[in-house]
Amino acid sequence: MISINNLDFHFGSRTLYEDANLHIKPKDKIGLIGLNGTGKSTLLRVLVGEYKPDRGNIQMSRETSLGFLNQDLLSYDTHESILSVAMQAFAEAQELQKKIDEVLAEFETDYRDELVDKLAKLQEQFEALDGYNMQSKSEEILEGLGFTTEELQRPLKTFSGGWRMRVMLAKILLQKPSLLLLDEPTNHLDLPSIKWLETYLSDYEGAVIIVSHDREFLDKTTNMTVEVAQQKLNVYAGNYSFYLEEKALRNEIQKGAFE
Repeated sequence: MISINNLDFHFGSRTLYEDANLHIKPKDKIGLIGLNGTGKSTLLRVLVGEYKPDRGNIQMSRETSLGFLNQDLLSYDTHESILSVAMQAFAEAQELQKKIDEVLAEFETDYRDELVDKLAKLQEQFEALDGYNMQSKSEEILEGLGFTTEELQRPLKTFSGGWRMRVMLAKILLQKPSLLLLDEPTNHLDLPSIKWLETYLSDYEGAVIIVSHDREFLDKTTNMTVEVAQQKLNVYAGNYSFYLEEKALRNEIQKGAFE
């Protein structure tokens, strides 16, 4: 799905990555870990194209879509309801809904067969995009992330930064990208919402990369760990607990080799 090949990346005089490689497969659930300042969040921005590598490349299949949750989204502000913001994930279906409404308005004065055919085609496309369920799905995810039914019609502007971040997370989850990039997703969540997100990500059909300091969350949502260390991407074939055991074992083997 995505290959990071021979990546070099510098921030000023600092080398964050040198000849780093990683292959991300369609069902991978990756915990991206490493010391502060090693470039975890930077790697996510390289993947979405915000930053360009100094050397190497990112190969991505044409049908791959990315959803990126990051702290910059805290600044998003609008008078629209949080339900409307979340439903922006269904932009194509919403555009079709407008066209359907226009045809239905024409029907009030015009009954031509062409209009009937046009409406049938539009409705078929709308159904294929699951348009009839977009509101109920949006409500379900927003409520899973801690909002009450009554709050769904409140403007985004009236919520604090942390709650706005939940709305942006809901929107990204509803887009169902083939790769979710989540930078500290639990920062603004309470325990029930974290538990809900753990279950959601465990069942998620696409790939996920999570940057998080919450070790328990990583244990429950990932099946692979990538450690950023010494400018490389070091792969461990399990969750965070597996990584701790495997790294200790690797260190022992390495230590024995030098004795």
